[in-house]
Amino acid sequence: MLANMNMSIDENSTRNMIVLHLKKNGGMSIDELSKVIDITPMGIRQHLIALEKKGLVTYVPKRRGIGRPGFVYMLTGAADGLFPNAYDEFVLGILREIRDHEGAEKIDRIFGWRKEQLFKDYSAALANKEDLGDILLALKGILESRGYFVEILTNGNQHRLKQYHCPVSRVASEFRDACRHELQLYRELINRNVTREQSMAEGASSCIYLIPAN
Repeated sequence: MLANMNMSIDENSTRNMIVLHLKKNGGMSIDELSKVIDITPMGIRQHLIALEKKGLVTYVPKRRGIGRPGFVYMLTGAADGLFPNAYDEFVLGILREIRDHEGAEKIDRIFGWRKEQLFKDYSAALANKEDLGDILLALKGILESRGYFVEILTNGNQHRLKQYHCPVSRVASEFRDACRHELQLYRELINRNVTREQSMAEGASSCIYLIPAN
C-alpha cells in the first residue's frame, strides 16, 4: 500500500492503509476507518495507538450530539515525511538557474542571507542560555524541530555535535556554500572556534562539528 511513499511505517499493512486513508480524507473517526478497512473498531484503535506512539497520528474531540464526544484522527506534520515530495529538486532547479545566469557569487549571497536569518531565529531561542552545555542542548532541540537528527557527545575538553540526518543534504551535496555557512552559523551562535570533522556532503555518514569546551 505504500508503493508511492518514501518509507514504510512498519511491516503492518493495516497501519499503512490507515495512514493512506487519513492522508486522503484529512481526518477520520475510528468507526469510519473500521468500515473502509473492514476490521473491528477495537482493532483500528490498537493500530492508532501504535501510530500515535510513533508520532504519526494525533486526534481531536468531535461532539456527536448528546453523550460522550467522539474523536477524529489525523496525521501529524511528522507523517509528511512518509510521502514523496519534489522540494529538493525544485530548490536545486532554482539555484542552478541563479548560478548559470547570475554567477556563483549570487548563490553565496543567498546562503549568507539565509544564515543571517537563521542566526536571528536561533539566537532568540538561545537568549537565556549561558552554560555551553545548555546552549548545545537547546541548539539540538532547535535543529531537531527543523528535521535534523542530532546527537551531542562530550569527551574531555571537547564537544561533538553529530548530525545523522540533514534535511538539505541534497542541496548541500551540490552547493557547498550551504555547509560553509552552516559552520559559520554555529561559530557565531556558540561563540567558539567550531570546526567540522566530516560532512555528509562529502560522503560521510554524518556531519560532525567539534566544539571546544573553553
